[in-house]
Amino acid sequence: MNEDNFEADLTGSWNRSDYQVEGEIVSTYTFRGNSTYTYRIDWFGFNGKSKTELTDSSESTGVFGVEGDSIFFQNFEFNSEFSSKFWIKDDVLKLEYITYPADAPVLTQMEYNRVD
Repeated sequence: MNEDNFEADLTGSWNRSDYQVEGEIVSTYTFRGNSTYTYRIDWFGFNGKSKTELTDSSESTGVFGVEGDSIFFQNFEFNSEFSSKFWIKDDVLKLEYITYPADAPVLTQMEYNRVD
């Protein structure tokens, strides 16, 4: 990872797949050199469809910035902000942040593989 330019290291697409009984969910971040990003989710095989058939998708866009080991997202569609610790090792982007699934905060870590 280039210690002087973390944003350049992020440039490109990163995805992860989550397999469920009904199908697969593929989440993809695409970071561009102009500090914009797209986050896309594709659902395959849900609602009784073939597991290879795209059954739904959603996409949001925004801007991002990097400061030290943190990445900051601003989402345009939802007028929201989000931040996460991150690091890249062996073409794997790891995001670490706090989620609130119930009564208490939970440290969450997600891994995305470099696509390009």
